[in-house]
Amino acid sequence: MRLNPGPFEPVFYLLQTPLAFRIITMIGFVIFTMVSLAIAGGDGIGYAFIGLILLGAFWFESSVNVCRRCRFYGTWHCMGQGILVSRIFSRVESGLPESGVTLHAMLGAAFVLYGLYWLWHRPLLGLLFTLWLPLAFISATSRTGFSWRARKTG
Repeated sequence: MRLNPGPFEPVFYLLQTPLAFRIITMIGFVIFTMVSLAIAGGDGIGYAFIGLILLGAFWFESSVNVCRRCRFYGTWHCMGQGILVSRIFSRVESGLPESGVTLHAMLGAAFVLYGLYWLWHRPLLGLLFTLWLPLAFISATSRTGFSWRARKTG
């Protein structure tokens, strides 16, 4: 069952287009990552290294569990990650189990919290990216549901 966004439905409709996903979520995530790692690295290389480990874990988990099941597998939808993953791993036809969804959400949340911690060292950047986060989340969700969670039919 899908919640009705009420008067915000046009905003949700615009945010859940492939173009908005690429601009808001993907490019925003790249900027979020670069800026938070730069701020963390300014306080010490070890802090940036922790961020790189979290980012690597999130990327690997996304590649192994999510990308291989996505309907956009092997495409440029996620700025080339699907192309790269298709060259490394074969496609998986089964949907991602609930434990995999939980792991994906936990790793994503861990990296976002890490980044926001460092971004709030610069309050204006912290505010900007805190406002970006719900837009990115809405843009990353699909009106038709996630293809990587559903079992393939036919």
